Amino acid sequence: MPRQGWTMETGSIVEWLKRPGEFVRQGEQLLIIQSDKAANEIEALESGYLDIPPDSPAIGVEVPIGTVLGALLTEAEALARGLPIVLADAHAPKAAPRATAPKLVPSVTEAGLVAASAMTRLPGAERDDVSLYREMVRIRKVEEALARSHQQGLVHGACHTYVGEEAIATAVCAHLTIKDTVWSTHRGHGHALAKGVTARELAAELFGRETGCAGGRGGSMHLFKPEVGLMGTSGIVGPCILLATGAGYTSSLLRDGRVSVAFFGDGASNNGAFHEGLNLAAVWNLPVIFVCENNQYATEVPYATVSKQPDVARKADGYGMPGVVVDGNDVRAVWEAARVAVERAREGHGPTLIEAKTYRTRAHSEGMRDAGYRSVDEIDYWKSRCPIRHLRAQLAAEGVVAVATLDAIDHEIEEEARDAIAFATASGWPDASTAADHVVGWKAGELVGGEVR
Repeated sequence: MPRQGWTMETGSIVEWLKRPGEFVRQGEQLLIIQSDKAANEIEALESGYLDIPPDSPAIGVEVPIGTVLGALLTEAEALARGLPIVLADAHAPKAAPRATAPKLVPSVTEAGLVAASAMTRLPGAERDDVSLYREMVRIRKVEEALARSHQQGLVHGACHTYVGEEAIATAVCAHLTIKDTVWSTHRGHGHALAKGVTARELAAELFGRETGCAGGRGGSMHLFKPEVGLMGTSGIVGPCILLATGAGYTSSLLRDGRVSVAFFGDGASNNGAFHEGLNLAAVWNLPVIFVCENNQYATEVPYATVSKQPDVARKADGYGMPGVVVDGNDVRAVWEAARVAVERAREGHGPTLIEAKTYRTRAHSEGMRDAGYRSVDEIDYWKSRCPIRHLRAQLAAEGVVAVATLDAIDHEIEEEARDAIAFATASGWPDASTAADHVVGWKAGELVGGEVR
């Protein structure tokens, strides 16, 4: 029997992206289907050899829900079916993908920017590479599991994954305490996990279940768990900058030593909130870290087409604060830049703008197409710069961690991701009678005559 089959809602096949008999790896794109709303790329939920049966619908033919389009087979099953299989080892990753993506600027020093490697080291901070590796793998595996769940219809609405950008949240949050606050974006799953939300809580929230970190009310873009300092993710571009600035102002008044972090993308750097937030934080010397995750595109718009200045961090000079451009796919580099910025904020020296150059290797949102605005070569280049693979290679070359230890971490996290999905699936739905709870800061009936009683 086939190990995997898939169905679709009413729609039609636009294009098969793989040939019958071709080996397909888990997560690779199989075909494009057109529904009444949009064209969607369908990914393999596991690895196998593609079988497109004779009765599979032809390109462009409208078919009803439940129609079997194809299956992924084991090698033995594929040979038994007489498929012209292309063996798995013929699909090994290319040794040297062509580098067509924009060249990274690891650090610059002019125009008021500070190079991460040139920052003065402060005592008391030790990097734990194994913990950094573990957290990046956790984010990757959980995100991939959630993406598959979205494809299966278990997660509804927009789902923006953090795949490819794991080093940034991991490295920055490694320097934060539970009392420090994080203000995030629509692409906030990685920030939530790195700040202390469990894989179970995250999965349950996206599934809309009562055991989610926001009780099933927030979903993918409105995660919330103040107990660990995750003060919210937002579907609006840019407000996290202002919220983090406000939190920094509170900390400066209370002198509580807390640091606030705003994560945002390159698309937010041209918003008014960016100017207002950074200017106020600099003028009032607030303990805020502004982290721009420059993944090169605002949805499908290249950053180079909306800014003559290629480095967001250069804007820091205009506000009188340090700025640093760092390789966002190098967790060690981000860790060092974040360490100095956090220490600087805690000591009362004010805010820092960190621009982490990175790349999302999945679509802007699950189900959206990549075609038309970026090339396969570009995506492959950035996949070759995977932050997890990069750190793993460093650790292996340095001989400080056994490969078997890293493999064990991988397997452990894979089980954690499976457990999270199982937990979310088994969790109950929120009680409908509580739908109005938490909408306002007081219970219904307590506001009388314009006063809260």
